[in-house]
Amino acid sequence: MKVVFMLMIINKMHGAHLLPISAWNCFHSHSKRNKDGNHKLMKKGRGRLIHISDFIKEDNGHLIIHNQKGVVVKDAHCIMYPGVSGNQWWDLVQLLAQVNQVIDIFEEAHLNCVALFLFNHSSMHTSFRPDALRAFDMNKSNGGKKKPWKDTIIPMNNPTVECHRKIQKMTTKSGEAKGLQQTLKECGFNICGMRAKCSLVCPFENNDCCMAWLLSKQDNFQNQISLLEQNICMRGHICVFLPKFHCELNLIEMVC
Repeated sequence: MKVVFMLMIINKMHGAHLLPISAWNCFHSHSKRNKDGNHKLMKKGRGRLIHISDFIKEDNGHLIIHNQKGVVVKDAHCIMYPGVSGNQWWDLVQLLAQVNQVIDIFEEAHLNCVALFLFNHSSMHTSFRPDALRAFDMNKSNGGKKKPWKDTIIPMNNPTVECHRKIQKMTTKSGEAKGLQQTLKECGFNICGMRAKCSLVCPFENNDCCMAWLLSKQDNFQNQISLLEQNICMRGHICVFLPKFHCELNLIEMVC
């Protein structure tokens, strides 16, 4: 499986000037080819799984830093061996750690520049923080096993003008997570007779089929950013996601 994303470097004074590309790839240690392109005869079995994640720049190769003698002292790549007796599988925690390392190297190698990260819409890239506002994960009533949600501000698209820009606590006085009913009532919605959630999926064209759908359409629920984007933006850089289901827009796919 290969997940691909790009990183563009933008100079604060002179505009875009560099386009590094990053790719994650998994292959087996016995998957080898000769120089003529033919497979090399190897022993039985596919060998150990190898996972490589690296950042490659268009102008001069890998995102690295050399010392005065030309020796590589910092490198953005990550090599691991996932499996039962190896490393754990690649996940969001490891991706965030690598992105932080990449930004450190980037800022040292390219002073006064801003990096533009471009990701596809994989579930890992778009994962939210644990306390993110997710209407369809909320219970109808307060409490339950749900972890408390983060506090929010009632948005301007709320139909009740008196509620605009009011701080809304998402936990009760006893510390329990608020449910759909109380959250919507505090926002001024009339939810009398409305079900909590649709049995399978919500109808495509509707505004108030259920409490979860109604709440999910509010700006404070709609405009949340992923944990990956949040970490990148906090470091002063830019994170953009490709449109869903359009892998052909990945630059790496255009040249492979």
